[in-house]
Amino acid sequence: MADRITDQQVADLATLLRADANIDAKVNAVTAIKSGIKQHNVPDTCVAPLFDALRSASHSQHAVLVNAGFTALNHLLTRLSRQEPKYLVKEAARTLPLLVEKLGDQKEKFRILASQSMTTLYKFAPVDVERSVRNTAMVGKNARAKEMSLQWLLQMHQENGLQFRSYVPTLMELLEDADPSVRETAKSVVIELFR
Repeated sequence: MADRITDQQVADLATLLRADANIDAKVNAVTAIKSGIKQHNVPDTCVAPLFDALRSASHSQHAVLVNAGFTALNHLLTRLSRQEPKYLVKEAARTLPLLVEKLGDQKEKFRILASQSMTTLYKFAPVDVERSVRNTAMVGKNARAKEMSLQWLLQMHQENGLQFRSYVPTLMELLEDADPSVRETAKSVVIELFR
């Protein structure tokens, strides 16, 4: 069973991630933290530095570290949604750009994790999440991010009653997007939303 996360463990992780250390050591440190997040509450003093460390790992050039960091970040969001949601509100602004970026990732696993993380954050910071989806993901250059944000909008409308009227102008633009898969996704989402 994993130990409870400590301030020292988080500080060591942040130092290790900045260092020119072995990638396996970094991945193992993130994985140990992830196990702690899954099994124990996160001490208040660890929350902000842990978010910073996991966002840093999620931006790595090494796919294996990105995988460890981003999955751990998703677990942290889930843990804090049950433990102390006020931290999600505080960290939303600095975490949402990463989530929007991951909505357009080449790997489907990261796109799905990003969408799940957006849903978790939405419960506590709905305005910030909607702004990121509508003003960044849906209007950016990344076709995958557009498709995932469209699917997220539909899911949130169906499961949580999200009002989509403010999205209509963007949806109309996406129906004429340069990318055929974005146009198709937009078409099917619009049909479902207006049923």
